[in-house]
Order: sequence, then structure tokens, then C-alpha cells
Amino acid sequence: MPIGSEGYRTAEVTLGGVDTSGLNSRTMEARTVDGLYFIGEVVDVTGWLGGYNFQWAWSSGWAAGTAIAERTG
Repeated sequence: MPIGSEGYRTAEVTLGGVDTSGLNSRTMEARTVDGLYFIGEVVDVTGWLGGYNFQWAWSSGWAAGTAIAERTG
């Protein structure tokens, strides 16, 4: 049973953030605010260690960027 923490200085994973149920999974746009997008670690997505957070950041950024380009194009 954990009895403490070394804090964010050595943290590998943090939880919390924008709930994915409030986002369009294809575009990362908020369901309740038109034109508001959330990407990367600000979204409540947790994965295995080993670069998956980078992949999530790049992939969610690509999804949002593509959606924005299509919207403004």
C-alpha cells in the first residue's frame, strides 16, 4: 500500500483532465463549445510508459489540426 509520493518531480503518470466523453473523438472538439479543442496531456487519457504519451499528443494534435483546417479551408 502506498504511503507517500515523491511528487511531480519524479512522476511518470498523472490522472485527470478534460473528460473524453465531452469530446468528439474524431476531431477533439468539445461537444458543448463550438470551436474549442483539447489535445495531448490536458485530456484524461492514461497509457503505458514508453512514449505513448508522445504518440497521444501527436495523434490528438493531428486530429484537431486536421479538423480545424477542414473547418476553415
